[in-house]
Amino acid sequence: MSEFGRLHEPLRRTLNGDDAIWPSLGGEEIASLLAHGIAPLIYARARVPELRDEAIRAAALEPLRLADLQDVLRALAASGAKPVLMKGTALAYDLYEPPELRPRVDTDLLIDRGSFAAAQDAFRSLGFDEQITSGDEHAIRQRMFTRRDRHGLLHTYDVHWAIANSPLVADVLRFHEIAPLPLPRIGQHAGALPRVEALLLACVHRVAHHHDEERLIWLVDIARLRAGLSEEETMRFRQLAAERRVAALCARSFAITDDWLGRGSWSVDSPRRGEPSRIFLDRDLTYGAMTLANLRALPWRARWTRLRQLAFPPAAFMRHSFATRRRVVLPWLYVLRVVRGVTRLLRKASTPR
Repeated sequence: MSEFGRLHEPLRRTLNGDDAIWPSLGGEEIASLLAHGIAPLIYARARVPELRDEAIRAAALEPLRLADLQDVLRALAASGAKPVLMKGTALAYDLYEPPELRPRVDTDLLIDRGSFAAAQDAFRSLGFDEQITSGDEHAIRQRMFTRRDRHGLLHTYDVHWAIANSPLVADVLRFHEIAPLPLPRIGQHAGALPRVEALLLACVHRVAHHHDEERLIWLVDIARLRAGLSEEETMRFRQLAAERRVAALCARSFAITDDWLGRGSWSVDSPRRGEPSRIFLDRDLTYGAMTLANLRALPWRARWTRLRQLAFPPAAFMRHSFATRRRVVLPWLYVLRVVRGVTRLLRKASTPR
């Protein structure tokens, strides 16, 4: 990552638990460390003075975030929904001590699709607002809920009924197959993805959802999860990656992690057959090619539904997106949406290196 320049070596050494000499940081360097989600972790290990304020802020906000999460989990449990925590918050309370060393902007919950209405009611009863979506049922498999507490802190929850929006990888993990890992540091209602499944999601998510973005906190997550697996869990991970046809994505995530954090004791096997999810590894992938691949992953009837919902979302969504209440302009807004959509199809989806 050329963006780090002179910080590359001290950063690599610190993330690997070695001593390092850090220079004074400039504003852009601080911003990069914040963007990569590693400022509190670097401060905890190296006491870089320019990161002290961010570390204090993270520590101060964590109890407020925890209290809100406990409130939400109690309400969901009472509603009959049984969410499974995943990604950042789950990892923070499983792999990091203290949890504020793992920054995140929201909390991700995985639920059974049939429990969504109950979960929706629970969030509304707590005063959360639900984000308006386009209604694209084959590309949006989650809903966002937000509220501000009495301290003015915004709490955001993404409620998923699949681990990803893309049909190419949405079924990589299935809710009914998950035996949640208890998270006693949160409370009795908190369960997370087991570490095998958490590692699979960490590997797939950074490639399939974030277009192979090399965000360092995600690599630290992968390294910690991989290091904590037993021999039996390692074998199960390899089998699951092959069965769900994401071995190439996992191999890519391991390779990037090894470049930064030292080579792990094991790696994933190369796929023995074609994997449609490999398309996410194409650095020249356009949104058009990705959309086409996602359509091919759907049954024929679902493909037509997807195209219709993509082109003609509900009027309420259109007025919200374009910040207008005037119904008379709706036809023009749909035309503008189509024009923008066609233009976007030609753009690259991958993150520049």
